[in-house]
Amino acid sequence: MNYIAHLSGFFHRVSRDYRLNPTHVSLYMALFLQWNLCRFRNPLSVSRAELMEISRISSRVTYHRCIKELHAWGYLHYDPSYNHFRGSLVYMLGFDDMQDRKCTAEQSNLCTGAEPTVDSGCAEGGEEVGPSINSINSINFKNSLNERARAREKGSENEQEGVRKEKRKEKGCAEKEKKETLHGPPELEAVQCFFLERGYRELEAFRFFHHYSANGWMLGRNPMQDWQAGARKWMLNELSQNGEGNEKSQRNREAGLAGERDYSEPL
Repeated sequence: MNYIAHLSGFFHRVSRDYRLNPTHVSLYMALFLQWNLCRFRNPLSVSRAELMEISRISSRVTYHRCIKELHAWGYLHYDPSYNHFRGSLVYMLGFDDMQDRKCTAEQSNLCTGAEPTVDSGCAEGGEEVGPSINSINSINFKNSLNERARAREKGSENEQEGVRKEKRKEKGCAEKEKKETLHGPPELEAVQCFFLERGYRELEAFRFFHHYSANGWMLGRNPMQDWQAGARKWMLNELSQNGEGNEKSQRNREAGLAGERDYSEPL
């Protein structure tokens, strides 16, 4: 195969064919490159993704339109494959002389959709067509994509696991902080907020805090386990003391109005 004569014949024909545009020429040159890698063997198993990348065609619609037009205008024979595991077949026609080429018997089979079994470019004794380098490259390309997808999935799983660990760690730290807040000696600001939220004066918060700070936060001989529970008990005691004081004042007022005083009670 004289590829220089072939390219010269192709460009001579292109210069007279005004139906072609740069996209047709780019796609044909991509096919010629793949044909060269297969040592000019026909038929040529092609991968759409590789051809689109080499020819810089970004649209599948444009790719299919151009390759079908090249087939219809006699530049090649295109046998599309609708199987993801089998590449489409392209039969490259020769342009090494100026006369027009007619379809050979093998080319006619390709035009009618028959499966080619003879390598007319290399085999002379009926040798079967083996897998071309394009199909091997296509398989390797697909395997590479699958490996990248698995790697991305694995990385995503590791990232999600790291996020879950971080959340568990934050939750554990929050629970530990809450536990330490409840069971450890509180700060004065926390005690003030606790009393103010329940409608008590700030003075009661100071009394509670300094009372138990002086005792080392001890209840008898045992350390205070929950200062909030102790604060609530302090509030209940305060309510009960205020209630007794109010009852005593009421009795004194009633005795004063009656003109009787009980001097047995302490001032």
